[in-house]
Amino acid sequence: MIVTQASGGEQRLVFRYLTNGEETTNSIGGATASTRAHWEDAELIIESLLEAAGRTLHFKDHWSLSEDGLALTMAHREDALAGQTVVHGKLPS
Repeated sequence: MIVTQASGGEQRLVFRYLTNGEETTNSIGGATASTRAHWEDAELIIESLLEAAGRTLHFKDHWSLSEDGLALTMAHREDALAGQTVVHGKLPS
């Protein structure tokens, strides 16, 4: 993932997940996240616990692909970012 900051700077993040529900560890901004990913029907659920600044943050990402394959949606429904949704559109060839 490449995150572009308001100042124009970029940060590159690389995450590793196993979709069988097995726990993996990822680094986010110097903090460590314990993560589990699994499929629920056609939706990929990625659940992470991040220890940062003496707190534990819970993230549960719901990833889905539109029927036409042109939009990838990531929604936070019941976690620290509840209500936030990002839709990634496919660029034309």
